[in-house]
Amino acid sequence: MPEELHQDIKFFLEGKSTLKGQVLWDSWYENPEPIVENQKIIVSSDLKIKKEIAAIKKSNNSFFISKESWTVAASFLVLLGLFSFFIFSTSLFSNREYTTNRGERTKITLSDGSEIWLNAASTLKYPTEFKGDTREVYLSGEAFFDVAKDKVHPFIIHTDKMDTKVIGTSFNVQAYPDQLKQEVVVVTGKVNVKSTFTNENVYVTPGQKVVLNGHNNKLQAYNGVAKNTVSLWRKNILVFDETPLSEVIATLNRNYNVVIKVENKNLNNLKINAYFKALPADQVIDLVCNIINATYKLDAGVYTIK
Repeated sequence: MPEELHQDIKFFLEGKSTLKGQVLWDSWYENPEPIVENQKIIVSSDLKIKKEIAAIKKSNNSFFISKESWTVAASFLVLLGLFSFFIFSTSLFSNREYTTNRGERTKITLSDGSEIWLNAASTLKYPTEFKGDTREVYLSGEAFFDVAKDKVHPFIIHTDKMDTKVIGTSFNVQAYPDQLKQEVVVVTGKVNVKSTFTNENVYVTPGQKVVLNGHNNKLQAYNGVAKNTVSLWRKNILVFDETPLSEVIATLNRNYNVVIKVENKNLNNLKINAYFKALPADQVIDLVCNIINATYKLDAGVYTIK
């Protein structure tokens, strides 16, 4: 075996990273064939390495593996590592990820029977099959959850700022990364929401919602939420309740797959109360402009409010 390859394998066995070792790994990963060095296939019996390992166990001393055995030792350890990597990868990549486009909505049914409606421009990561003591998913964006009841295995939704824990209930989670606030609104059952920044916990029941303020990452609960208005986006109905114009624009861009810009930045401080039922983008934008006493123009596919 070439001296250079011998050194690379020796360094590998000593836990030292080498560029050559990385290249050999990448090459095998892309094309799992026997390693070829200078057009010679490296093949050897593992009899010698087994004998040396047996001797090591008896002596319990430090040891040096002979130069002729480095190839076998490397092959043995690499195969062992690959086997462990395969087992780990099988577990790791049993998760699925679904991302909706702007203007798209979809329904996902999980292995436990829980149903999730995913709003536009949102991502849900979930396992193909739940294992362990909890049922956990990851959300970026907005989704309505109808969770199958299981007292033994709580259901947890992770966002970048909140953890929402339930047993079996229905609720809406809004956690778009480009919005300052995140919120959970409950329709049925009881939900526990925790800020991952402050570890503050709030329990939310039907007709209530909890809002995480992006400025201080604190939670605040609100009463008097009309349950029949929760997640109306699933029916292509948009409801805005004291919503800043900037969030309204972001919602319209996502749900209609359009580009709306606000030329007068002072307008972004205005708050809107509105209910738009299955209207085309042009009409919704026109109504928003009427509410804030503004106008808009459409140029090259971009709506500009001024």
